[in-house]
Amino acid sequence: MTWPAWAMTHFANLFFSGVVNVPHGANLLSNTSGTLVGVVLSPVTWLFGPVTATNVALTLAPAVSAWGLWLAVRPFVSWKPAAIPAALVFGYSAALVTSLAFGHVSVTVLAVPPLLFTTLYEILVRQEKSAPRDGLHLAALVVVQFLISPEVLVMCAFFAVIGIAACAAVGWRKLRARLAHAGSALLIGTSLALPLLAYPAWYGLAGSQSVSGVLFAIAPLTGVPFSGYLLPGHFEDFANSYVRFVGYLGRNGPPPNYLGLGVEVGFVASLVVAHRRRIVWLLLSLTAVTMWISLGAYLFGGPPSWERIWLPWRYLSNLSVLKEILPAQFAPFLTLFVAFALAIGLDALYLRFTSWAKWTPVRCNVVSGLAAASLTVAALVPVFVTFDMPFTVVSAKVPLWMAREALQLPGGTVLLTVPVAVSGSPAPMLWQAVDGMHFRLAGAAMKTPNASGGPVGQGEPGSARRILSDLSVFGTPQPLGTIAQVNAVRRALREWRVNEVVIDGVSRDPTYASGFLTMVFGSVPSYVDSALVWKVPARGLSLPPAIGASLYLCRLHAGSAVQRHHPLYMARCVLTAAEHH
Repeated sequence: MTWPAWAMTHFANLFFSGVVNVPHGANLLSNTSGTLVGVVLSPVTWLFGPVTATNVALTLAPAVSAWGLWLAVRPFVSWKPAAIPAALVFGYSAALVTSLAFGHVSVTVLAVPPLLFTTLYEILVRQEKSAPRDGLHLAALVVVQFLISPEVLVMCAFFAVIGIAACAAVGWRKLRARLAHAGSALLIGTSLALPLLAYPAWYGLAGSQSVSGVLFAIAPLTGVPFSGYLLPGHFEDFANSYVRFVGYLGRNGPPPNYLGLGVEVGFVASLVVAHRRRIVWLLLSLTAVTMWISLGAYLFGGPPSWERIWLPWRYLSNLSVLKEILPAQFAPFLTLFVAFALAIGLDALYLRFTSWAKWTPVRCNVVSGLAAASLTVAALVPVFVTFDMPFTVVSAKVPLWMAREALQLPGGTVLLTVPVAVSGSPAPMLWQAVDGMHFRLAGAAMKTPNASGGPVGQGEPGSARRILSDLSVFGTPQPLGTIAQVNAVRRALREWRVNEVVIDGVSRDPTYASGFLTMVFGSVPSYVDSALVWKVPARGLSLPPAIGASLYLCRLHAGSAVQRHHPLYMARCVLTAAEHH
């Protein structure tokens, strides 16, 4: 959210940030940056800061997504109120609310996918508008969606291929008559969109610091549980430590593919009531494909006898365009197709009521309105009950040194912080954003490439990045202060062009980290505004490393009742032990 606002006022590249992962920078198109959302909300960022802008984006995302589906459904229904419950079912579905809890703006703003469905259906089947108009709409939607989330656009293209194949198979007799309009519209759309997206698409795939591959090793094994389509799971349990770490402090909520009994009954009823409309059968086909794909490569939460069912994601996940997409990310499309079917079913129900001679228009509207309201309540109640609603916003705390001293640093100063900015440790990037990019960071809590172009994550064992990650994030043993570990960090300080090292805020064990970094610098840090600070001389570290102390024993003494309130005790213990050694 911060980078587009900052980049526009500093004439910087919207797709590349040089203020993180110094000296290499970070490719934002290889990450879930949501560039267009940041651009649109840049006035909010300038006036009120990036935290407020992020809260605005996350608050509006479900409503904007619902609005997009409402617009997309209206051409398919003659009774316009039928679009309202469908919009609410989509915008406030478990799939979108789950992304909302994680703070994933780019995959929560989903106003474009419903409009793409309607536009493609108009191009291929209805053909009631002119081909140039349809082509212009298609190009505009494709460009907008790319700038919000390229991965969502890829999923839209995936379903577009399936939908086009289904329409061609069913309507092959009319294929020749419709080919001219469809071909012209698609040609116009692609001819306009491709030149506009050529540079950003290339930049995300092959530009500076581009990354390919999945960040988390278990990603290929993930998928939604089969039981999640019917049951909310252990929604009453508090979220695990990983989810809480990224900011959501409530309960788990249902799995993203959870629809609720009301929506499921409404969907089946819609298929029955509107069975003569061909579009509902297209929607049923797309729903079935979505359910099948979102299960992932292995079946979870289903009967043991179903474990041998062939799941296409085992093979589709190997395709280069799909390998970075998690199967659970298809869950919003499941709700999208179901919501379209619900609106068409309500419209068919209304038209059936109006065909009854004894029913007045008022009576038809009242009964249909009650049906729509009942469906809305049945759809939204399970989501609001299984999540902690309303979501509670907790103040984002900026440590005292970051709020005061960091603003006094010379422009362009490179900081190495503990906690270090790596995957799973985003706090330093928050401090940098709130401080208006006043300093640059060594490290980035986002996808950056290793030597082979894959995501480096928390770093290879023995690397400075991994050593500093182990000082910041729980999960692996902390570094022992060996000569190899100390020298690896000393080299990194030179290669990353670090000017100052700061231990501030909340991390795994700041006291232990102060001892390890004292080994690295061979000197005791300054204690300023509750932070421990080392300055790196312009010519590099001149003092030899303080090798020989036992970090474990020094940490044990530093934790005693006598020394607990002496922030420099650990550093002095390490230095003293090294001198004696």
